Order: sequence, then structure tokens, then C-alpha cells
Amino acid sequence: MPTTGTKLVIAADGRNSPMREAAGIGTHITRYGQKALAFAVTHPIPHDNVSTEIHRSGGPFTLVPLPDRDGRPCSAIVWMEDGPEALRLSRLPVADFEAEMMARSCGLFGPLTLVTRRTLWPIITQVAERMAGERIALVAEAAHVVPPIGAQGLNMSLRDLRCLLELAVARPAGLGDRQMLDAYHNARIRDVKLRVKGIDLLNRASMAEARALRDARAMGLNALYSLAPVRRTLMQMGLGVR
Repeated sequence: MPTTGTKLVIAADGRNSPMREAAGIGTHITRYGQKALAFAVTHPIPHDNVSTEIHRSGGPFTLVPLPDRDGRPCSAIVWMEDGPEALRLSRLPVADFEAEMMARSCGLFGPLTLVTRRTLWPIITQVAERMAGERIALVAEAAHVVPPIGAQGLNMSLRDLRCLLELAVARPAGLGDRQMLDAYHNARIRDVKLRVKGIDLLNRASMAEARALRDARAMGLNALYSLAPVRRTLMQMGLGVR
């Protein structure tokens, strides 16, 4: 908890935030029975600094650009699957795992070479009951955890920080007071909840195995992305542009 004389503590200490717990702020958690494999690979085809998500039943397979490694293009991968399948993949010999990666990536970047260890993470949605407490503001995963779809976790975190900065600049003398922190909570909680609902729906759609549901998902995405104004709006939302 903040000590005497501390005007504001920013809790950015992760999904299991000790500072959030000390402030007595609870959370609401949704579990999906999914896990994410996280690791890095190199590949022969450049990523051109573009993130790629490949959706299939079980969850998305996401490649995020990294700096070149040993002279080869490199990407971080977050591979979401249902729990038992993710566990099976995590235990495969490297050669077999690389063959599975190649199939799952549709060969978009050529053969993928594993260059780090594989880690497993449970996929959850978690939202703090409040974005702030007495002299404390929650940001990033201390405030909200979402499935790794569309980099929305990062974008939400950047919005948290921008909101705090704007409030601090607007009233420097009120740094960390109740007015500022109430304003922070009110400014962020609606956006957080809306994005969480949207990501939850996308994740559940991505998990769908029924052919009709997969076809409906594909038709909906194609309809959205075929409309230039809608496509620009979605990109701006993802980038946190107002």
C-alpha cells in the first residue's frame, strides 16, 4: 500500500498483482479451458514487421515480429489450443513440434525453427472490480487480462497510461487524489469492459468447432474487412487512435 507522503502508486505488477490485493480490489475471472504456448522461431520468409493471426478451432496462432536472430527473420508465437492439446504440443520432440508448427502456420513463412523453450499459460479473462483505490491506480494486467487476440491487451494498457498522464497534466496539484482516481476509473472502465466483451466473443468464435459457426464467423469477418470505413475504424481501435 502507498506509504505516508506517496501521492500515487501505479500498480503494473501483473495479473496476480500484490498491490491490487493489498488495496482490497477484487477481480472477475472467466476461464476457457484453453492454454497458450509461447515461444520464438526463426523462418526464411521475412515478416515485414507485420503481425499475423491464423484462426482455427482451438484458438488463434499468432506471429509477432521480432528483430532478426542469427541473420534470420524471427517471430514470437502465441499458439492457443484447448488445454490437453496444448499440453501434448508442449511435450513433443522438437522435430515433431516444428512439423506441427509448419502445418498450423499454413507455411506462410516457410519452415519454422524453434529457438527458445516453450512455455504454457492459462487463457483467462480477468477484470478488476475497480481501476483504482486509495492513492493507487491499476494498469495493464493488474487491471485487465484478455486472451491474446489482436494485441488488444497491449493497446488497453497503453490507453491506461495515456489516461493517467492526461489527468496528471490537467491537474498536477491533484495527483493521486480521489477526484483524479475516480476520473481515471470512470474514463477507463467502460472501454475496458467493452473491449473485454468483444475479445471474449472473438475467442469463443475462434474456439467454435461446428461448421456452421465457423462459416458464420468467416462470413462476418469478410463482411467487416470488405468495408473500407469499417476496416479503418477497426485498425484505429487496435492502435488506440481516437
